[in-house]
Amino acid sequence: MSGIRADARDTSRLSADLHRLDHVSRAAMAAVLHPALPGTADGIAARLPVAPRHRSLLRRWLASLTAAGAARRDEDGVFHAVGPADPPALHELPDRYGRLGFPPAMARLHRAALERLPELLSDRVTLAGLLPQDTDVLTALGAYQRNVFTGRLHARCAELVAGAIAARGHGPARVVEIGGGSAATAQAVLEALRGHDADYVFTDVSPLCTAAAAERFGVATALLDVDGDFAAQGFPPGSADVVVAANVLHNAADIPAALRQVRRLLAPGGTLLVIDSAGDCDTVLTSMEFLLSPPASSPHAADPRTRCTDRRAGTDTVFPAAGEWEEDLTAAGLLVRARYPDEADGPAPAGQYLWHAVAPGEDAVDTSALQAILAGRDGEAVCTVDGSPFDARAVLAAVPPAPAGRLPEEAALFFSGVAEALAAAQPEPGPEPGPPPHTLVLTGDPAGAEAALHAWARRGRVTAVPSGTPPARLLAALERAQATEAVLPPALVRSLPESPTAALTDLSALARVVCTEPGADPESVAAWAALGPRLVEAAPPRPGGHRAPRDIAKTASAAGDAALGGLDPHASAAAAREVSRAALHSMLHTLRQAGCYTRTGERRTRDEITAAVRPAPAHRRLLHRWLTVLTEEGLLSADASGALRCTAAPDTYADLDAVWGPARQRWRAAHGSDATVTYARSSAGELLALLRGERSAAGLLFPRGRTDTARSLYRESATARYQHHAAAALTAGHLRETDSGRVRRVLEAGGGTATTTEVVLPALERLTGTPVEYLFTDVSPFFLDHARDRFGDRLRYGLLDIDRDPVEQGHAAGTFDAVVAGGVLNAAVDTDRSVRGLARLLIPGGLLVLTEPTREEHWVLASQGFLLAAPGDARAATGASFLTHGQWRAVLDEAGLLPVADLPAAGHPLHPLGHRVFAARRPAT
Repeated sequence: MSGIRADARDTSRLSADLHRLDHVSRAAMAAVLHPALPGTADGIAARLPVAPRHRSLLRRWLASLTAAGAARRDEDGVFHAVGPADPPALHELPDRYGRLGFPPAMARLHRAALERLPELLSDRVTLAGLLPQDTDVLTALGAYQRNVFTGRLHARCAELVAGAIAARGHGPARVVEIGGGSAATAQAVLEALRGHDADYVFTDVSPLCTAAAAERFGVATALLDVDGDFAAQGFPPGSADVVVAANVLHNAADIPAALRQVRRLLAPGGTLLVIDSAGDCDTVLTSMEFLLSPPASSPHAADPRTRCTDRRAGTDTVFPAAGEWEEDLTAAGLLVRARYPDEADGPAPAGQYLWHAVAPGEDAVDTSALQAILAGRDGEAVCTVDGSPFDARAVLAAVPPAPAGRLPEEAALFFSGVAEALAAAQPEPGPEPGPPPHTLVLTGDPAGAEAALHAWARRGRVTAVPSGTPPARLLAALERAQATEAVLPPALVRSLPESPTAALTDLSALARVVCTEPGADPESVAAWAALGPRLVEAAPPRPGGHRAPRDIAKTASAAGDAALGGLDPHASAAAAREVSRAALHSMLHTLRQAGCYTRTGERRTRDEITAAVRPAPAHRRLLHRWLTVLTEEGLLSADASGALRCTAAPDTYADLDAVWGPARQRWRAAHGSDATVTYARSSAGELLALLRGERSAAGLLFPRGRTDTARSLYRESATARYQHHAAAALTAGHLRETDSGRVRRVLEAGGGTATTTEVVLPALERLTGTPVEYLFTDVSPFFLDHARDRFGDRLRYGLLDIDRDPVEQGHAAGTFDAVVAGGVLNAAVDTDRSVRGLARLLIPGGLLVLTEPTREEHWVLASQGFLLAAPGDARAATGASFLTHGQWRAVLDEAGLLPVADLPAAGHPLHPLGHRVFAARRPAT
């Protein structure tokens, strides 16, 4: 990722300047709209007036101002001003744009646009008309795309293009750029292609753009309309090895249809690189977005919402959300490899991302055998996944790499497993004694996917239910489906007969239960026999055959989801955001207690705040981090002198109970308990004393030396549950696949309250084969004693300080099959050094499993943050408590480890919260 990484301080300054440009732009919007308020969107458009082709842009302005709290929309759809409209600080534009790497012309154009927004909205002037004489739109677009953040995306894109071509290793590669426009991307890519055997074709819908590129670079050019048929325009299927589409696909009337055209254009294994926006940016909304309104001559000028025929139809949306981009890429049959920057690193600058996707290679799954066993069953529900029926045609379309459309998460998980099973063994149709089976399996279970293929081969049906289904509901599903066989993992084989509802469930149709692992105990055999069905073990692979190695990352993802049980992850994420809001207002409350920000609009310098708070030396860094975070979140605003003004009214943070009440309510509704909020609220009331060193943060987390509070924190949230179980599945899956006949050894670093241990250990104890030896370590004998009281001789115990070389502390290098570190490395002084030390403990091929936050947690800053030592790694530059997602990946790379898992995946409801589960393997040699 060398093309996109940046110094943390540089990234922080970049974000601050972008944030300020947005602030100036919103002030200009407000100044234009306030005289027309209150009013509905249509009323405002008529009063200003606004040209019909720009009315979508007006509505997006209103949405932005409302989201920022500068306007309010009542239940009747009437917009109201919130406070006076401050004049936009236009004098800031040259410096801000300059620091962001834009040429001076961009600041001049934006200032001209802000000064004449009413005329732009009414079409009395166009954006092109604001350009200096002898400057065309193409030049303006070039200036807009010459900046630091777009430059990084272009550089990374160029690296990926060159890498894709180098990996081919045969013949000239064919590179097609779609919608090259001002050629800013082409310049970066062509520079990276020097010395590579590649044919490059620059395309655009505009002859002006293609002629300029041909003259500038001497490359082949062609006209290409993303809304037209590519083959009819001279680009036949399979004729491109790499396709680049930078800031063009949002112009398509139907983005999914355009992506399907791109998919057909790519050769097997070809690479697609998409740079585009995933949401509105206020700076662009008041400048270049005027160019995206339909031309006055367009049939859509009267109502821009008619321009699109995809999910944006009938809306004012121009840019899909990041997750929607990925859905559309996947639905087109492309495999999304990565998104840059990752969402866990925070919002992308100006909302721009780079997506790296590939077309399935020539070694893609051969579905001919599946077609044969499902022949003649179109229209018949051969499969039901989480309640949704699929006939034969739908099954064939859903098996990767050619999905027919967007699939629900459980269906995508199930059919992905079917594809893997199909790649491992092509089933043959054949009659077997007895009626066709009706097989119940779990989504995400590789053995279940194999069983589904076998059931279809016998002309049977399949019911797939989520792996996290509670026992009572699973029994009800067996009864409702009248399944004749069920394929279940050992844990469910043991627990289902013990469920209170088992004896009340009609299992008369169920003839047998297949345990996916060997070693079914006699008690389970007898318990199932008492209910009716026979318990058997899955058959081993046929002689000469093999079972494909299981994807432990996919299994771990399914295990993490299963651990969420009845939780709604979306509600959990919303509750986490509410707690974050409460923590931020608690920081303001603390500053108010110290005598700062007692009045609306009050300004204070950092030195004045520090003098008022009087923090202990150990906590000065934390106080300054508070001020940075409050500024980044918009609750404080820096003026030209550097003084900080509070943008929130004092009554919004004066009463802590009023601040924390909604957070407690939402958290309890999402999780069923509120230990986390209780602890955070308790800390919030002591923050000034904590900052001054008058109160012990350890005493709040471990009252009277007890670990109950801390253990609740590390168990309660959806992210904690997901992390523990995903880490357990990764560790168990690795040991299962690498059993070599000797004792397998696992070390847990920083075991602490053992909340990770209590999930990982049982998963390892369920493994068959050679024994597993588990060494629980921590820097504190206090935690070793607590663990010893709980687990006894199920564990071995030892001291380990992650800030020191483990080998120097008596732990032998190269002796552990797996090392687990659950939420401990954020406490390391130097994460790079600590990870290298843990990696030394692994045998060749050994696995390191980590769970870590990768973005700032505001409630931690107002509680456990007082216990964290000042870091000496990449966090030192910004004062951040946690490494970002990108920094973590760099740490693992620098330690020489190979990536295995990075969970949860993009698009998962918990992904934006930034809690990650990493697994990385030591090379085998």
